[in-house]
Amino acid sequence: MNVKKFGLGVLDAAVKIAFIIIVVMLISKYAKLAYNYGYHIFNQSAVSSGTGRTVTFTVGSGDSVETIADNLAGVGLITDKNLFKLQERFSEYHGKEQAGTYELSTAMTPEEMLEIMAGTEAESEETDGG
Repeated sequence: MNVKKFGLGVLDAAVKIAFIIIVVMLISKYAKLAYNYGYHIFNQSAVSSGTGRTVTFTVGSGDSVETIADNLAGVGLITDKNLFKLQERFSEYHGKEQAGTYELSTAMTPEEMLEIMAGTEAESEETDGG
């Protein structure tokens, strides 16, 4: 009887240790993912360096941020749709995207693209130039 109890105790301890290892691995994985997203929300980078590739991009009337992110990723202007949605959410241009056709570049950061799609860059150029 004692051998049976000892065997069950060892099995119980092994299961608990395996569970703890799995939980620690999951926490580590998702902590790295959360840090990566947090870092890139505020430290944005362009898809390419230098002059990049210019793309004509259209935002339709009533397009959601999700639709815009899907379309930007589809033409290669961004690499991560979910990250773009978070960047938009925490930017000063949240919800200010306007329908229209824009010249965007792979050398632009998401913040620069949002600024153009919000129409604030054109307004500041008109104010400066006129």
